Amino acid sequence: MLGVRTGLPVEHCMPVVAGEMDLWRRACGRCSLQRLCLPYGLDGSDIMRLEQLVSIDNPVACGHVVFEQGDYLSALYAVRSGAMKSVIIDEDGLEQVLGFHYPGDLLGLDGMADRQHHCSALALEHSTVCRIPFERLDALLDELPSLRRQLMRLMSQALLDDEELLMSLGRKSSEGRIASLLLSLSHRRELRGLAATPVRLAMKRADLASFLRMRTETISRVLKRLQVDGIIRLDKRDVDIVDPGQLRAWAGRSAWLADQ
Repeated sequence: MLGVRTGLPVEHCMPVVAGEMDLWRRACGRCSLQRLCLPYGLDGSDIMRLEQLVSIDNPVACGHVVFEQGDYLSALYAVRSGAMKSVIIDEDGLEQVLGFHYPGDLLGLDGMADRQHHCSALALEHSTVCRIPFERLDALLDELPSLRRQLMRLMSQALLDDEELLMSLGRKSSEGRIASLLLSLSHRRELRGLAATPVRLAMKRADLASFLRMRTETISRVLKRLQVDGIIRLDKRDVDIVDPGQLRAWAGRSAWLADQ
C-alpha cells in the first residue's frame, strides 16, 4: 500500500502535464516507456509474463510517499507519470535529497541487498507508479535471463549516475552543477520521447539545493544569470533551454571557479 504521509505543502505541487496521465493506463507491452524500464529487451511472451506481476497503483498525491526509509522491501516501483524524489533522513532528522525520478525510472533498488529501504520516495507532483512484487519478480528472474540482464543494466546505470553525481559535486562550480542538471533533465525528456525543452523543475528550490549541495540563494542567482545571458528562459518552474551549446559550456565549469 502507498503511504499517506505528506512531505510537501500543496502550493509546491505541480499539476500533471496534459497527455502524461494516459501512460499509466497502458500495459507493459504497449507502454511508451518500456525501453527505459524492465520490459526492454524482452520478447512478446516474456513481456506478457512480466505484465502478470505488475499492478498499477492509484495515483500518488503530491507529497505522499511510495515507501519510507526503514520499510521492508516488498516491491519495486516504476514511475509511469509525474515526478518523485528520493530522500534520506539522518540521525538529526535532517533530510538529504538523493535524486529526482521521472517516468521510466525504477525505485526501490536500494533495498535489494538486505530487503530494507534505505531511503524514502515521495511524489513531487501527482504521479502514478507500477508496483512489481519483489518475491514474484525474484522468482521470474530465474526463468527469464533477459529480464535478469535488464535489471542488472538498470542497477549498473544507477551506480554510474551516482558516480557522475559525486564527480560533479566534487569538481564542478555551482554554475556547472546547475547546467549539468538541466542538461540531464533535458536528455531524460528525450529518452521518454518528449521534446528536449522546456525542462520542468517540479521540485522546490530547497530540494535542488539539498541535491546539489548548494545554498538556495545560489540556485536562484545562477538561474537568473543564465536567463540574463540568454542561455535559458524561465517561466515559473519551466526552463526553456535557448542555447544548448552555451549551457554545455557552463556544465564544464571547474570547481575552482566556485563562489558559493
